[in-house]
Amino acid sequence: MPSRFSFEVVNAFDYDELRPSYAPEAVAWVAERGSLRGGSVVVDLAAGTGQLSRRFAPLGVDLIAVEPAANMRAVLEERLPTVRIEEGTAEAMPSAVRSVDAVAVGNAFHHFERRTALAEIHRVLRPGGVLALCWAWPLEEEQLLILRMREIDEVFAAVRASNEIATAYRSWAKVPDTADGFGPFERREFPVTHVISSARLTDLYATSSDVASLPEPVRRDLLDQARRLSSELPETLRIPGRTVVDLCVRSEEETGAEESG
Repeated sequence: MPSRFSFEVVNAFDYDELRPSYAPEAVAWVAERGSLRGGSVVVDLAAGTGQLSRRFAPLGVDLIAVEPAANMRAVLEERLPTVRIEEGTAEAMPSAVRSVDAVAVGNAFHHFERRTALAEIHRVLRPGGVLALCWAWPLEEEQLLILRMREIDEVFAAVRASNEIATAYRSWAKVPDTADGFGPFERREFPVTHVISSARLTDLYATSSDVASLPEPVRRDLLDQARRLSSELPETLRIPGRTVVDLCVRSEEETGAEESG
């Protein structure tokens, strides 16, 4: 896990407006696999400004958005005033033992301390509950066919190759190994298109933790280069992408600590 990154340094309004969303079909599949229905308790962990919460809310579940960054929580509360919002982290969740039917994580698990977070998620999930790791990923080769997108990608490539956050993010490209207390992960992919104005593309890059965590002179230079190149892009970009879901089920067996707690 990289050093803890705080999204307090990111513009939360840009994050909310510009980040890619998740395919509705992906969340429908999680709901089906988790037998989620009205009254089921679902935690959107590291909820950000609520991109994933927006997909779960129409299901009528009892939705809890857990997010450590105050700026993200403020936008989430403004955009989704009916959702229960809690301050917390993956390593210290504000939920009782075996009180949750599903935990969903949107594009964030690479920021967690894996072993501690999985133990904490295991603690709050009911036996048979599901953990869904949701990733908003581009279709890389198709994206790079868009005029100037390959050049823009190359602007960031060298820095990202040695960036610990980017390295941690790439480590989830493969289906995760089975975790203690959970069944094997099952992966599904769902197509989605991210529509964005090319004039805001650089602002989108600025919301990414691997870019936002760079030293200011380096970050500013990269964004300036990308801004010059993006001026040659079509006015509206339709970026082909995919929602990838890695889902596993909490085991029915309890540890001695849980049984006595």
